[in-house]
Amino acid sequence: MKLAIVGYGYWGTNITRTLKELGHEIEFLFDTDPARMEKASENYKFKQASSLDEILDSDVEYVFVATPPNTHFEISKRILQSGKNVFVEKPISTSYEQSYDLFAVAEKHGKTLFVDHTFVFSEPVIFLRKMIREGGLGNLVYINSRRINLGLFQQHVDVIWDLAVHDFSIIDFLVGLDISRFSVYKKKYNSFPQDAFANINLELNSGLMINVSVSWLSPVKVREMILGGSEKMAVYDDTLTNKIKIFDCGVVIKENFSKEELYSRMVQYKLGDVFEPEIPSKQALTNSINAFFKTVKTGKYFGNDRDSVLRVSKTLEIISRS
Repeated sequence: MKLAIVGYGYWGTNITRTLKELGHEIEFLFDTDPARMEKASENYKFKQASSLDEILDSDVEYVFVATPPNTHFEISKRILQSGKNVFVEKPISTSYEQSYDLFAVAEKHGKTLFVDHTFVFSEPVIFLRKMIREGGLGNLVYINSRRINLGLFQQHVDVIWDLAVHDFSIIDFLVGLDISRFSVYKKKYNSFPQDAFANINLELNSGLMINVSVSWLSPVKVREMILGGSEKMAVYDDTLTNKIKIFDCGVVIKENFSKEELYSRMVQYKLGDVFEPEIPSKQALTNSINAFFKTVKTGKYFGNDRDSVLRVSKTLEIISRS
């Protein structure tokens, strides 16, 4: 397979390293910053493309796009139109309309557009989805998620497009983003043009309540999601080595009728053991890249198909612009 990478910033370096670990050769690498390309050439062998056009005119089949979010649409569209498959980091674009258009272009040219909603491919999230679908938590009541850290402040997207995209893609993968209503509180920091923190509340049509907190202004890095069920509860902390804890506890409401047929409700707390399931340690980005190649070959997506990506994109746009 002939591969090219466009963008060698933070995520581009991770993609490049992972591709090499998987044994793939890189044909071209292009970044508008010559210093970045020089740095990459110290560790990898590739042709330094002088422009994106050089990649478009080549016989490369797969292009990995890891550029700033506001450039994703134009770059990905040109690559698809040149007859190549695209792997683009999150978010797919900065608007729902652009996201929809990109999938239309991919379909028109018979190529794969693969969006790297990385956490959809993480082993802990895959484990949680299986547990939910098998009823292991009972009836899911709420999801509470915090994704906060100190920076990096983004110039072209707000904190919702930058961080909440992860939470929404995970939630859609687990239970579907079938939103009934929402509320959001968000705010900028001083004179910085983008919203720097937000607190988002969602209610799904199923009745499931969701709270997502995102921030660029936290002194500590938190990547935590709590799932409350009627039978058990789960905590997913991506900063820990053992990322999943299952709590055999919950709140039970018993409904009884007395002899006089008076209705009463008793709230009880069920407290039990805590266990940490054994989960494969395979990296999410490794799974994501392998899924990209498999999707190109089979035409079958896993977890981040067109409909899922568009649901996430629409949710981001509605909440960010509300």
